Amino acid sequence: MKKFSAGLQELTILENEKIRVTRYSEFLLLYLENLEFSQQRICDFGCGTGVLGIYAAKRGAHSVTGFDIDPDAIDLSNRNIDLNDCSNFQPYLITDHGIDEKYDLIISNPASLPTVKASGKEFFSGGIYGIDMIQDLFNFSARHLQKDGCIFFLQTSLSSINKAANYAHDKGFNYKIIGVFQTEIRGHYQEFWHRVEQNQRTGDAHFVEINGVHSEIVYLIEAKYRDLP
Repeated sequence: MKKFSAGLQELTILENEKIRVTRYSEFLLLYLENLEFSQQRICDFGCGTGVLGIYAAKRGAHSVTGFDIDPDAIDLSNRNIDLNDCSNFQPYLITDHGIDEKYDLIISNPASLPTVKASGKEFFSGGIYGIDMIQDLFNFSARHLQKDGCIFFLQTSLSSINKAANYAHDKGFNYKIIGVFQTEIRGHYQEFWHRVEQNQRTGDAHFVEINGVHSEIVYLIEAKYRDLP
């Protein structure tokens, strides 16, 4: 269980062994303090614990819709919604919901580690270059973001920044880095570290090494529709 502040309100967020509020989400929450949510229609894409959507709901959003591929995430989000009394936030399994809404703001902490999808590890698997879910995010946004809307999401330097930016451009969006933080790489990353090193050789991953300690850079990305000629 973790506690966060949303304006003058305190949030209580339950976690489980698989689904947690990550360092990435905590970084995104710090930035979201600067945004205006009042009367906005918000989407929490890959909602996990529901912390981002609950935060937006508590900050005055008109409505918040969450989507995830994991039924356990939907169950956990619903528990946290009840715990924090957020009647204007509804999470759905993305495969089960016929989506016809447009959103003013889409927020996401997508899986962006360069791992192949394996049973029980889908929640952090981003594919070979770490951008599979980021591509899903832009595909979704191309259909469901208002023309004057905005996407905010996080991406680790262990994934391919160039490939993600190029994909965004192809989908009609710009891709702008507006914030960074550096964090030490965790021990469990060793299971896919060979992939990081392979991707580094092609310019599709980077990290910082100081005195034998490896760190990743986490980027906060803002994306909007490009002005087309």
